[in-house]
Amino acid sequence: MRKFYGGIKCLIVIITMVCFIGVMPAISSAAEPVQLKLASTRVGSGWYVMAGIMADVIGKGLPAGSTVAALPKSGAVGNPKVLNAKKVELAFTFPMVANWAWNGKIKYTEKLTNIRALLGDLGPYWVAGGVKTNIDIKSWADVKAKKMKIRISTQTKGGLSDVGARHVLGEYGITPEDLKSWGGDFMMKGFNEMIPGLKAGQIDGFLMMCTPNHPTWTEAAITRPMKFINLEDDVMSRLNSKYGYTKSILPAGMFQGQKEDIHTIGFPTVMLIHKDMPDDVAYIVVKSIVENKDKITAAYKGFESFDVKKGSKLANVGGVPFHPGAVKYFKEKGLM
Repeated sequence: MRKFYGGIKCLIVIITMVCFIGVMPAISSAAEPVQLKLASTRVGSGWYVMAGIMADVIGKGLPAGSTVAALPKSGAVGNPKVLNAKKVELAFTFPMVANWAWNGKIKYTEKLTNIRALLGDLGPYWVAGGVKTNIDIKSWADVKAKKMKIRISTQTKGGLSDVGARHVLGEYGITPEDLKSWGGDFMMKGFNEMIPGLKAGQIDGFLMMCTPNHPTWTEAAITRPMKFINLEDDVMSRLNSKYGYTKSILPAGMFQGQKEDIHTIGFPTVMLIHKDMPDDVAYIVVKSIVENKDKITAAYKGFESFDVKKGSKLANVGGVPFHPGAVKYFKEKGLM
C-alpha cells in the first residue's frame, strides 16, 4: 500500500512539473547572440549598399554580441542557391526568381525547399537597355532587321542581368551568337570594366539591371550621351507569361538625357531567409527593416518606395511561403 501511495505522489509531482513547464514563457533563441550573413551582390551595386545599411539596423535590434555581415555574393539567381545550402541566413533576390527557385524551373533544376520569404517591395529594379545616341536604333527589333554590328554589355553571371538580357533579346529572335556573327558582341563585364569600355569605344550600350540613380548607369549617361530603349507591349506580355517579369516604367529624369518614361520590365527586391531561422530572430529582422525605413532610405535612395503593405503580400515575394517570424510581425500590424 505504501508503494501504491508513493507511486501516486511521484506521478502528481511529475504532472505538476509538466504543467509548470507548459505555462513557462519560452526562452527566446534571440536572447543569445547570433551571427547572420546577408547575401547581396557585387561591390558597387545598389544591393550591396542596401545590404550594408540593413545589416547595421538589424544588428542593433539583435542581442548584444550579434553580428550581421553584408556579403557581395552571387546576385539574384545565385543567392537562393547559397541560402538553400545554408551558406548564408538571408539573401536578396527578385519575385520571379524566388518563384523559379521555389518551383525548380527556368534557372533551377530542383526545387529549393529550404528558402522562405521574409519581406518584399524592398526597392525597385528594372532590366534597362540603352545605347549611345549616335546609333540608329529605336527598338531591339532594329538590331535583328538590320543585323546591326552592335556591342552590348551586361553584367557577369550569377545575377539577373545576364539572364534578363538574354530573355529580352530572345523575344526579338536575337542570340549572343547572332550579335557576334553580325560583327558585334555580347559581353559580360564587371562594373569596374563597363565605363572604361564605353569611353574606349569598345562598348556601344548596356542591357542590364538598373536601380534608381544607379551609379554605373549614371556615369554612363554622363560619359557618353545615351538613349534608352523601350520594350513593346507584346514583348513585355510574353516575358511575363514565360518568366514572370512585370511591365514597369523607368521614370523620366532618372538619368542625364532621359527626358521620357521608358517602358520596360521591372520588379522589387525580395529578402529571403532560411527556413531553420528561429522565429524570434526572423521577427527581429523584419521589425528592424520596417521600422527603420528613414534610416535605410537616407543611405540608399532606392528604398524610399518601400511599402510594408505590399511587402507582406505573397504575390510580391514570388509565392514563396513566408517565414513564421515574418507572419507574426505582419499579423501584429494587422497586415495579415
